[in-house]
Amino acid sequence: MKRKFERKYFFIIFMMVSGFFMFIALGNGFWRESAPYKIDSVEINAKLDEQGDLHVEELSVYSLSRNNRTASKRLHLSYPSVLNSYSIDVSQEVGVVREISSSPGGFDARIFLEEEVSGFTMTTEYIISGVVEIGSDIAVLSYRFWEPNSDAMTRNITLSIELPESIATRITKSDISVRPYKEASVEIVGNSVKLQMKSVLSNASGEMKVSFSKSIANTMANAVSTTISKSAIRKEHEIAMFQQAFLSGLIGFQIAVPFFVLFFTFILFGVEPQVKSEIGYRIYDVPGYLLNAVIKNPFQEVDNNGFLATVLEMHNSGEITLGENSISVGAGNNGIPTQQQWALQTLKSLRRNNDGSVEVPDAEKDNFSLDEFKEQYVFWQKHAMRIVKSGRFYEYLGSTVMSVFSVFYLIIWSVILKFVFGNWQVYLSFPDESLVISIVLYADWCLGWLLLVVPKKIFARWTPSGRLFYMEWKKSEKELLSKQSLSNDDLAKLVALGHLQNLIANRKRVTEQQLTLLRQLQKLEILLNKVKP
Repeated sequence: MKRKFERKYFFIIFMMVSGFFMFIALGNGFWRESAPYKIDSVEINAKLDEQGDLHVEELSVYSLSRNNRTASKRLHLSYPSVLNSYSIDVSQEVGVVREISSSPGGFDARIFLEEEVSGFTMTTEYIISGVVEIGSDIAVLSYRFWEPNSDAMTRNITLSIELPESIATRITKSDISVRPYKEASVEIVGNSVKLQMKSVLSNASGEMKVSFSKSIANTMANAVSTTISKSAIRKEHEIAMFQQAFLSGLIGFQIAVPFFVLFFTFILFGVEPQVKSEIGYRIYDVPGYLLNAVIKNPFQEVDNNGFLATVLEMHNSGEITLGENSISVGAGNNGIPTQQQWALQTLKSLRRNNDGSVEVPDAEKDNFSLDEFKEQYVFWQKHAMRIVKSGRFYEYLGSTVMSVFSVFYLIIWSVILKFVFGNWQVYLSFPDESLVISIVLYADWCLGWLLLVVPKKIFARWTPSGRLFYMEWKKSEKELLSKQSLSNDDLAKLVALGHLQNLIANRKRVTEQQLTLLRQLQKLEILLNKVKP
């Protein structure tokens, strides 16, 4: 039993540590902030000519850090766009070395500065054809204005696309879609579509689509016929909006619902009932293991003191005799309660003498196998707890609700994680909030596992009869402890309530014969602690 407990907690710790690495991965956008350089701002001015080609000029401001002297710029086009020409210029007095590889699909440029500087400005000009697609019922200008940069986050992107008057006068904001749309602010000013974005993560890309009449695109020599359509664009936009709303909703669920459930579960199932104390229980009518489980260990299992109290009760009733060196077992024990029969079987699993008596081994000195003793004790403990639970002293519904909710909660978290990694672009729509979202997801992950092992007593509560039983017995315990002398039955109750060591230490209230009984129980207690499940 102990081994299972340790494995359970080891597994939970393992899962929480594993979640930390997920947190590192999800927080990727934030960690990029400490990259060798940052792109503080990008100003993009583009113009669509009558032939369907897009003329672009970009002005990027780079900030270098940690004595870094390198930076990069890339442009990767998606079908059917083609790069016609480009030029890259770095406005810096110090020496600059460029390494550029290009193809019709774009270019990759690496800039090396020969002297240490804090930053520089890069001007990039290029012409793209094939950005206008003619579909079945619509024409679309598709411009991927920003590419993922593996080295740094980009902030403050502004984009202005000047369109032919024939297009600009016929479009509205509903004809423009942007990805990621959450961070984008779009407006139409004159013949231009203007866009602003506060930031874009290192792994994200930005794309704008402008839909317009197919008849206008037919006059453009460099327009390309594709399968694009109004319904496809609308569906793509709706899916993107749903995905982002779904992610936002799930994250909101993960933040708000646990606190809501924790609070109301405690209010509904964890608040103790108010009862009026009455004298309703006589101390001699209650077995020791029941007192031990209900009074000494509310909402928990019966412990070793409950077993010792049962042994002493069997001695008091004559089923066994506790001697100074051994325990004598009576001839006929068939009529005793079942839990006492299990306790007797537990004692018989110890060292048996020729005369049928039982000797309690010395836990420190004797080399004695306790496997059978432990097995029998666990049987007794389980049987005793079944009787305790049948008495309806506690209500465990709140604990059950929390266990079910924690499993459900982890399932929802797993759905979020799968959704995030399956739709990475949606997650990257939250550039400035990426670290916060990652922290929230990781905290939720840990909370889900911790809820699985929350102590039952937090969300369990007394039944009215259980609360009354507890209150009356706490009064009885005080009365017993105030007695100047104690009977053997009194000793059994006090042992069940955990006062064995105090009784042995304070010998004024116990006789020599009772002290012998208590010392034999103490010897048995040491043995029980050694095999404690």
